[in-house]
Amino acid sequence: MSKKETGGNPLNMQIGGPRKVRYPDKEVINFIGGDNRKKSDGKALVIFTLFMAALLVFIYFGVIKQLDRIDEAETIYKEAKITLDEYKTKNEELAGVAEEYNARVEMYYTDEESQYSNRKEIIDMLNEDVLPYLDDLSVVVSADNQISIYANQADFESVSMVLDILKDDDRIYYVNVTTSNQQSSEEEGSLSYTVDAQYEITWNTEDTLTETDMTEESEVDEDA
Repeated sequence: MSKKETGGNPLNMQIGGPRKVRYPDKEVINFIGGDNRKKSDGKALVIFTLFMAALLVFIYFGVIKQLDRIDEAETIYKEAKITLDEYKTKNEELAGVAEEYNARVEMYYTDEESQYSNRKEIIDMLNEDVLPYLDDLSVVVSADNQISIYANQADFESVSMVLDILKDDDRIYYVNVTTSNQQSSEEEGSLSYTVDAQYEITWNTEDTLTETDMTEESEVDEDA
């Protein structure tokens, strides 16, 4: 190296032999790798986003909504239980009131009336079997389970129909009807009859069945 090349400064002079310069020995440079990596990262991000969205949908409908339904069902159950408990309390109170009512009402019955225990059933029978078809009635109930029903000037066909209904009523052991004071009337070319009817009813009770069995046994003994 000449003095001109070193600028006249001996410190800039190279000492020793010529320095060997090393160059990169890679012969192929990949200019596409960066683009593929970006595409791969983008796909991974899209897949992760879709997975998170599906996970959120599952959590909402599969967990949160189900928990809401459970809470709602539990609330309905608690409300129904409260209502049921209220009904039970009212029913107990009603039973006590009914018992007290029966005890008080029983004080006003005569001895003969108090022996008869089927008053409500008889009223039900009248409402179901008689009153829908006959009116202008009078009813007499005696303590020996005998019921007399008087119908004034009732239609003859209605009287017969009520008799058939009473015969089919399991609450009644025996029924008979007698008619009197028959009258006829003609309306629009058709003739109809009215009668005074008296029904004699024997109520079906354990005492009635016992008396019937004893009567049948007596008849068998007499025949023997």
